[in-house]
Amino acid sequence: MGHAECVHVRYNPETISLKELVRLYFRIIDPLSINRQGEDEGTRYRTGVYYEDERDFDIISKEFRRVEKKLGCELAVELRHLISFYKAEEYHQDYLDKTPGGYCHLSPEMFKLAIRYKKKSNLSTKLP
Repeated sequence: MGHAECVHVRYNPETISLKELVRLYFRIIDPLSINRQGEDEGTRYRTGVYYEDERDFDIISKEFRRVEKKLGCELAVELRHLISFYKAEEYHQDYLDKTPGGYCHLSPEMFKLAIRYKKKSNLSTKLP
């Protein structure tokens, strides 16, 4: 109870910065949507950034403030220290690769952008 569906991202800061990742995140999500992304609705679909390293907080929070200033209102995106993370079931891993044509709230353009970032920076969304 109280969980949120999320992605655990590991990245190499020498190839992509945390600032760039947060900016990409804000291009992909609706930062004003409460408990919903696309057709997915409910508290587990709330948006958030959950960090592990306290040093990341300043970078992330500056990007939150930048987006709030641009939009002129408070965001509906959580910014919290990560308490726990549980890997999803295997059938959820690489879901769109396993389920071509499966539902994803990302537009095809945003999905292509995310893939380009992943290739550019060797991002990993899988846990070891």
